[in-house]
Amino acid sequence: MLEVLVETLAVGAGVLATIGAGTGIAGWLVVRKVRRSRVIERTRDRGMLAARAYAPDRLTREPARLIGELKRSSRATHLALQEASEQGRPVGDLPRAAAEIDRAAASIENMLRTADREPNRQLKEELTTDLAAQAKALDELSAELRRSLLKTSRSIDTRQLDQATTRLRGEISAMGTWRDTYGNRPDW
Repeated sequence: MLEVLVETLAVGAGVLATIGAGTGIAGWLVVRKVRRSRVIERTRDRGMLAARAYAPDRLTREPARLIGELKRSSRATHLALQEASEQGRPVGDLPRAAAEIDRAAASIENMLRTADREPNRQLKEELTTDLAAQAKALDELSAELRRSLLKTSRSIDTRQLDQATTRLRGEISAMGTWRDTYGNRPDW
């Protein structure tokens, strides 16, 4: 009886050790994956950026606010281009222009991050002021790209509406003619 109890305990301990080792390895892999995850890293960066954008110190707040505006503008441009492409509207060379704007925005964003790390307040203010003007100009270019895309889509929508109206009027006229010709005949 004692031998059976000892064997049962040994097998149970072996099973528990195997399960524990498997759980430990799986946990380690999950933690490793989460730490290396770009999604987690981007979310953390966005959170830090958002927190800095509401800092009481203007020199801390301004670079973060400008970076956030550049990112929102870029996201809006890409969504507008994607929507236009999905709807079959002409986008021309606008995706290439958007890519060039994105490259310039990434450069300004890197310079804003550098300015944000600058310990000298006067130099930090000069850099931030210069970069704010560039960021605003880039935001305006992005808005102009979206405006051009909307104007193009509006002209196409107007043309399609005119075509549909013409087609509908033709059908109504044809139905009226048919009714006048065949609809009022007495049954023979």
